[in-house]
Order: sequence, then C-alpha cells, then structure tokens
Amino acid sequence: MAQDRKTTSSLPREGGSTLLRRSCHDCNRRKVRCNKSLPCNNCERLGFECSYPPPGRKPRKIIKKASNKTELVSRLGFLEDQIKQLGGKVFEEESPNGPPVQENDVDVQESRAVRSWLDKQSPRGGVSDQSGEVNESELEISKESVSPKASSSTLENQFGRLVVDRNSGTSRYVNHRVLTELADQIKEVRDLFDSPESPTLSEEDSWTSVSAADQPDVSSPFIFGYHSVAHSLTNYHPPPIISHLLFNAFQENVAPIILIIHKPMLKELLKTAITNPEDSDKESEALVFSIYLAAIYSLSPEACLAQLGTDHATMTKRYRFAVEQALVRAGFLHTRKLVVLQAAVLFLTCACDPQDAHFVWTMIAVVTRLALSLGLHRDGSHFDLGPFETEMRRRLWWYIYLLDVRSSDSQATSPQIREGDYDTLLPLNINDDDLSPDMAETPLERTGFTEMTLTLVRCEILKLHRKLMQSNNVVNNEGHNALFQTRLQAIEETRIALDERYLQYCDLDIAIHWVTATIGRVALARSWLVSHFSLMTVKGFQRGLIPGKCDLLIFTAIEVLEFVYLLESHENTTKWSWLFQGYVQWQAFAFVLSELCVRPTSSLSERAWAAVDRVYERWHSPMGNRLGLMMRPLKPLRNRAAAIRAQYSDQSRGSIAVSNLDSDVGDLAPDMANPTDIQGDLELESLDIFMDVVNTIGL
Repeated sequence: MAQDRKTTSSLPREGGSTLLRRSCHDCNRRKVRCNKSLPCNNCERLGFECSYPPPGRKPRKIIKKASNKTELVSRLGFLEDQIKQLGGKVFEEESPNGPPVQENDVDVQESRAVRSWLDKQSPRGGVSDQSGEVNESELEISKESVSPKASSSTLENQFGRLVVDRNSGTSRYVNHRVLTELADQIKEVRDLFDSPESPTLSEEDSWTSVSAADQPDVSSPFIFGYHSVAHSLTNYHPPPIISHLLFNAFQENVAPIILIIHKPMLKELLKTAITNPEDSDKESEALVFSIYLAAIYSLSPEACLAQLGTDHATMTKRYRFAVEQALVRAGFLHTRKLVVLQAAVLFLTCACDPQDAHFVWTMIAVVTRLALSLGLHRDGSHFDLGPFETEMRRRLWWYIYLLDVRSSDSQATSPQIREGDYDTLLPLNINDDDLSPDMAETPLERTGFTEMTLTLVRCEILKLHRKLMQSNNVVNNEGHNALFQTRLQAIEETRIALDERYLQYCDLDIAIHWVTATIGRVALARSWLVSHFSLMTVKGFQRGLIPGKCDLLIFTAIEVLEFVYLLESHENTTKWSWLFQGYVQWQAFAFVLSELCVRPTSSLSERAWAAVDRVYERWHSPMGNRLGLMMRPLKPLRNRAAAIRAQYSDQSRGSIAVSNLDSDVGDLAPDMANPTDIQGDLELESLDIFMDVVNTIGL
C-alpha cells in the first residue's frame, strides 16, 4: 500500500489541474526547464516516460552532485594535459627546423582551436530545426572504417572526419589533428551530465542555434560583379521550347564527355525548370543555368542562331550572367552542397573563351578549396556513404583534378592538387543506369566500353602526366638519362593498361569510341614527345642520348597536330570540339617549326607545313588567340620558318603527299608510332631554336 500511495502521489488528483508544482525527474536530472504538464513537452518530444516526484519539499540531500563535480574536475584536468601534449606534437610536426616558439604562444593557438571546435560541436554549431534542438539523426560525424591496409587511428591521424547533415544535404570535412583527437574526450565530459539520447543545453543558458536557412544572404560582388544582388532570376529562364532544345543539346554535346550529373537527376531538373522554375531551390537553379550555358557554349554560332533564334554572343552573355548570379545566390563561396560545386565545375569547364583562361585558372583554386572542405579528396568508402554518393563524389573530384591540370597548363604553372594529397579512387567503369540513389551495394564494373570510359581514359592519362612531372634531383647527364628511361617505361606501362582495359573495346566506326581512342593515343604520343623534349632541353644535352630518333620525333609531332585538328574539325566529332579547343599542343607545334627552320626541304616538310597551317589557323583565329602567352615566341618562330621556306620555293618539295584529313578520317586509325629507332640525326641549330622557345615560355 505504501508503494501504491507513493505512485499515485506523483500524479495529479482526478479533476484537478494537470499543472504540477515541481519539475519531472528527467527534466530535473538534465537541468532543463519543465512546463510541468503530464507528460511535459520535453519528455513527450523525446519519447521519455514522464514521472514526477511526490508533493512536498525537495530533499536537501544532494545525491551524487559531489561525485559528478569530482569527475568533471578530473576530466577537465585530463583534457588540459591532452591539449598541452597535442600542442607540442603539432608544433614539432609543423616546424621541425623552424625557429623556437614560446610555449605560451602554442597554448594560445591550441586553446583557440579547442574553443572553435567546441563551438562547432555544441548545438549552436549544428543544423537546427525551428525549435532550436539538434536532431542527431540528421547530423552525423562519419568516422572512417577500418581497412585491411590501415587502422582507423592511422587514417584519422593522417586525414580527418566528414560531418554530414542528411536533412539539408550539406557536409563538412574536418582534419585538424587536435580537434579530431579531442572529439571523443570532450563528448564524454558533456555526456557526464547530459543524456546520450538528448545532448541539449539548459533552456536558461542555451545559445541561439543558427540554421543554414537563417544565415545572412551574403553575395560576392568582388568576383561576379556588382549585379550579384539579384533577388530573382525567373525572367532569365527560357521558354519551354528553348529549354527543351538546350537540354537536348546538353545531352548530346556535353553529357557524354562530362559525367558529373546523374541522368535521372538531369531529367528531374528539366521537369522542374520547364514547368515550375520558380519552385527550384537556389542550388538547383544554379545547376540548371550552368546546364543552359554549357549547352550554348557547345553550339556553333550557326547552330545557335538556327536553333535558338538568337546569335551566339548574345545568348552566351545572357546566360553567363545568369549563372554567375545563381552561384552567388546559392552561396557559392561558402557552400557545403555538392550540387553547387557541380554547377561551378560545369561553368568553368565551358568557359572556353581564351580571354577566360586566367579567370578559370584563378577560380579553380576556389573550387579546389571547396572540394577539400567537402572531403572530396577522401574516398567515400572511408565514411558511411552509400555507393551512389561515393561514386558521384569520385566523378566530381577527378573532374576537378582534370580542370586543375588543364588550367595550369594554359598558364604555365603547377597544378594545385598534388599526388599524395588525396586517396579518392577512380570512378567505376559503368553506365549511369547502373547507379541509383537508393542502392545498397556497389555495382560491378563492366568489361568493355561504357559511358565512363572516355573519362577514365583521361584520368589514366592525367595520372601518367603527374607521374612524369615529378622531378628528381639529378646533376648530370647520366641522372637525366636514367630519369628519361623511367619515364619511357611509365608511358609504356600506361599504354598497355589502356589497351587492355579500354581501347581494345573501341569501335572506331562509332564517334564517341573514335574520340576516346584518339584522345588516348594522342595523349600517349604527347607524353612520349614531352619526355624527349625534357631531356633535350637539359643543359649540356648530348645528341648521343637520343640516337637516331629525330625523324621519329618529327613524325610523331606531326601526327599529334593532325589528330588534334581532326578532333576539332571532323563532322563526326564537332559536337564535342568545344572541349578539345582548350588543349593546345604547343610543344609539338614548336618542335615541328624548329625543324622546319633548318630542314625546309625534308621528306616530311610538306606534311608538316600542312599540319602547322591547319592548327595555327584555328588556334590564332579572329575568335580568340588560344595560344595565349605561348604566342610571343611561337609567332616569330612561324614567321622565321615561313621565310626560310620561301627561299626554297623553287626547289623540289617532299615526296609525301599532303593527306586530305577531312575525308580520310576512317583510314587514319589513332595508332601512334612506337618509340623504335629510325635513322636521322638531331640538328644542333634546330635544338637551339626549340630550347629558346621553351626558355622564353618558362617551362
């Protein structure tokens, strides 16, 4: 009976008010305000069983308070020791040979880092709902899984963690060693007083939670111009018929070679953009306008006027403005959403105007930073990410890498991304139909040609390019020759791998297959040439290091120029020529011209001049000078070769006929010459000319 009386005493009398005088047990334990209803709001929201103490005064005896305080002091003392130790570790690692730093300075830096980390870990740093409470099911800290090759502790020391908000679709990557190592310790201190199910601060002392939607609408006019305050872009959406035309152009001219958008997602974007463009969120709107702009860029001026009824320049200007405003409205510079990064990457990929080269190169640095903040440089298999998200992150990272190298080449600088800074795997050789957002298992790779094959070939070539660019400290010709042989071996290994995995499955009667095979062969030939050029331009180079390969070098350089021209001009590949225009093979161009200066009547001279004239006309067209800073030494070199050629105009020309490339594309299989010895010597004057060009450009 006594127990019954105790139980019933905790409930309100029948017919009485449901408002009680004392807080319920859970609210009292968690130190939060209780509204004293039955059940109270906190318990009802969190699913707790709500119970109240019996009427009367609260016992004066404090239960476990002293022990909790003792435990808290002990934990805080332990954390202070950890901070000092970690501060020493970071200092030793970051400046092993640097000047001594005062201990107080390190303590200040570490304490600031810990305070910043605490701000991010507290509820006010998370994404909140309207009630101000953090939903832990929506905000996750994805730890890396243990792999057979490395333990999770090793990976966390080297890299970091991915914080994912499933509700808003945002993510953030954190790799500060002090913060990641202290995360679990500080969480234990908080859990000492808070329930594991509800890490909520007291309502009296709570900080205001700021959600992503409540953040100020910050524009960036210093990047995209002073019109970045546009509040609505509805008027920039084209009529439905034009939208259909642009999406069709995108699917034919852009999607086959830039697979960073899943096709089903593309269809949903099309549906919303055409029917209810005002219903699109800012992030999706930025991607839609990037798709419009990419489609316009991919059209020739004649096709644009015929299909869209407006000249190419007007359409480009209009939709570039719309893309820039949409990116600002989507919070491009502080985004944590993949879709905004996709829009930015697509925009920069299609900015093919030579005048945009420096702009693209600059913006790639921003995009790379954003990719790092999203953790794209870490493979999704390290985190609790599904197969679909993992695959799309891989595609986007590797395309950013391709853009980085391409833009760096145009500006004669080193890429931002370095080997060893990432562990993101190559995308799978699959079709888009093999992927779906709700899939639980990783799809098996296909054997043969897929929608991803072209991209994978480009990525393999990129890996080879970066490997060849790794410089070794060599001080004599023997060292340079050893490096040269190592590079040739790497090229041969890549050639064999490409043939076995991809190129043997290419049907040259299919346009996209021919493009894939040609890009692979041209890139391998270019790598072979550049490896020879690197050795030839070494101070103190001797001709004996490359015995009897001069004719082969010239022949290969000519073929590179011929196939580059075909990629841009042939009727079966012109739909993708807008992408190939960004790749100027200036090394091959300069080498052929340097040889023409000293051998104007060689057996290959007429074929060489035909290739030079074709590509020069396209690269140096009135539409824009694609040679950029390379034009300064190359234009005088071409004029010099032409003047020497004129002196021999009355003499007999070479016996090799100039092939009609426009009609012989079916006969010109992309099979570049293997590096076998062919008789011929390097002319010293030709080598001097080529070295002058390289030194002038600064490469």
